[in-house]
Amino acid sequence: MSVNIRILSAAVLIFSNVLLRAEDKPPAADAGTTPPPAWDQVRRVPMGGGLRAFWNVAGGDNATNYREAAAHGFEMVDLLNTYSDYPGRQKENIRKALDTNTSNPWQKPVFFERIVKRNIEKRGNQNAIFVHDIEFSFEEDLDKAWADPFVREASKAATREQFADAYLREWASWFTLPCRWTKELYPGTPIGIYGPQPFRRDYFGIAGKSAQQIDGTHHSDAELWRHIDPFVDFYIASIYVFYDKPDSIYYMAANVEENLERTRRYGGKPLYAYEWLRYHSSNKKLAEQEVAPWLAEAMAVLPYFCGARGIALWGSEPKHQGQYYHTLPGFMASLGRVSDLSDKIAAAKLMPDEPAHVLWKARRPLVRRMRVAAGEWIILAVNPWQAEDVTSDLEVPLEKDRITVELRGRHSEIFHCVGKSVKRL
Repeated sequence: MSVNIRILSAAVLIFSNVLLRAEDKPPAADAGTTPPPAWDQVRRVPMGGGLRAFWNVAGGDNATNYREAAAHGFEMVDLLNTYSDYPGRQKENIRKALDTNTSNPWQKPVFFERIVKRNIEKRGNQNAIFVHDIEFSFEEDLDKAWADPFVREASKAATREQFADAYLREWASWFTLPCRWTKELYPGTPIGIYGPQPFRRDYFGIAGKSAQQIDGTHHSDAELWRHIDPFVDFYIASIYVFYDKPDSIYYMAANVEENLERTRRYGGKPLYAYEWLRYHSSNKKLAEQEVAPWLAEAMAVLPYFCGARGIALWGSEPKHQGQYYHTLPGFMASLGRVSDLSDKIAAAKLMPDEPAHVLWKARRPLVRRMRVAAGEWIILAVNPWQAEDVTSDLEVPLEKDRITVELRGRHSEIFHCVGKSVKRL
């Protein structure tokens, strides 16, 4: 059976794994025609200790928004649609060439190197991380690929075992060559890829599944990534939100944590979570509406408590001027809680807690604990299953003691515990 790698495109915005569910209900609409709050109503979020927050939102009045984002604590991203041919009106678009070739990685277009190097040379912000946006599907069924005489001949492999390694290694070169060429031109710039991930973003492949089922579905992700890893300086986990429902909390946590788990073998490169303050357009009922405030609040802090070292806020707002989002003040207020303790959070030890997919299946609160020092803890806890006007108590075990915290509605609560003192942030 053929299984295609499905990768979210920041430009094309496709996510074929997601099936719309009838029970989805639209949240309250954006604030009508009321313009979003101005930047002077948004708190600043300077990060310390190596934690980071990136601004990757483009639209009308870019210069002002980039300047304001930087002043508020965001770092910049140089995002490149690597395979595009903008000057040539897409006549030599590498992605389009792949529409007729999904099984032979040795068949690169003759213009591959020229187009990619030209695109790289036209970019290069020395004060930003560099992200290649490279996304396409290819044939993952090795038996089917091996059975193709043209592909088998191109591989020069004598056995299926040799072919299996050569096949994925060659597909990986479609991602690694742009990274190599970027490093040659901008040797001091951190480079990453928005596209393949050590754990391909998933929703229904995690919900209700066992660890073995999840790992089996994503085996090919790890195999491909084995060839890519040496050429990137950081990892990206895409956690764009699809639904205004409790499951979204566990989906975000699981995708960050599953990616982190599969990168430990490679060392300590940081992972950044890509987010969007709008629902993904594949959900036609909510398409591109701003996410509910409780989800914006969670997006701002959850990744840091799942092992991410930063978040990257993406968006495309070509028709909008000024500050783009009604939810940005709430997002930033939530992120400010991490900012205020960023030195402590960055140095804290993330303690082992139950996997997100286990808590998801059992419909239990998500709890993540960080040990700062003996007697000092930072805890994130959220119960998205309870109503907004409900409160509940939750007992959280610490090193030699337990504390009881109050969870309000769907809020992503953060508590700073020092000795017997418990402070809600």
